[in-house]
Amino acid sequence: MVTIKEVAKLAGCSVATVSRVINNNGYVKAQTKTQIERAIHELNYQPNEAARTLYKRKSKMIGLLLPDISNPFFTLIARGVEDIALAHGFQVLIGNSDNDVDKAKDYLSTFNAYNCVGVIATAFADDQIEKLLVSQGIHYVFVDRVKDEGNGISMNHFEGGQLQARLVLEGKPKNILILHLDLNIEAFKLRIDGIKQELNNYDVSYYDCSAETLKNKSAFISLVKDLHIDSIICSNDVLAIETMGLIQQFQLKVPEDIQIVGYDNIPFSAMTFPQIATIDQSAYFLGQQAVSILLKLNKNCVVNQQDNTLKLSTKRRGSIRFE
Repeated sequence: MVTIKEVAKLAGCSVATVSRVINNNGYVKAQTKTQIERAIHELNYQPNEAARTLYKRKSKMIGLLLPDISNPFFTLIARGVEDIALAHGFQVLIGNSDNDVDKAKDYLSTFNAYNCVGVIATAFADDQIEKLLVSQGIHYVFVDRVKDEGNGISMNHFEGGQLQARLVLEGKPKNILILHLDLNIEAFKLRIDGIKQELNNYDVSYYDCSAETLKNKSAFISLVKDLHIDSIICSNDVLAIETMGLIQQFQLKVPEDIQIVGYDNIPFSAMTFPQIATIDQSAYFLGQQAVSILLKLNKNCVVNQQDNTLKLSTKRRGSIRFE
């Protein structure tokens, strides 16, 4: 491996002068700088990034804290973050918290130890995470944060719930089941509120229950039959895919007997039969936008308000009844 001493020897200058050129720190004569750059190119010298990080107290790394990397939605966010980060010369250090606050805090300490220029995190336990990030003086952006837009980027989840309800209403339902995940997560709660407000405008009956009911398959199917459910709205696509598989296992047809709507538009939603009708909140673009905002904050640039809220779109597919 080529060392900085070899570069200095070939360029005919001191190691300190080479270091100033590499770190863009301090005055160096134009002719000397040209000689150093020529020597670096000729020797194919690669600066030690770890040493530069210790010296400058900055790195070319971004921390990404996710709650569940096994969920394809968060995998797409990670891909979006990574693509933009790499294009700007940054590496991404990923932490998977498993929805555990203590584990999340441990990862934040790791990000700080590696001198990450900033952190992108989902809104899981965001109040606690934010306090820690502020105390460490680290720039941060929350993905899917809905309480304020100061350091967050999100979709309008209330509107997303309304769009889910409208998809179901195309199939002229009578009895709708709203199958939801943890309502302590603000995004899920807002979607439920949007669904209910939209359904209240129509002559339909609706019920809601936790996704935990799926653990007892027979009990869930009995609930569906007893309530004469003909439509199910799910908190996300993963839940919608699981629900459709269970319904089909008990010889019920989708969408003829029961129509299903998901949320997120993960790639797997288009791989089922029938394909899952869903709301696209473009996880990949969320990731791209989050890292773009973080890089602006790192340069002390002003972030435009329109950068923080993104638009939703509807994917009308075979799991709903429509003309």
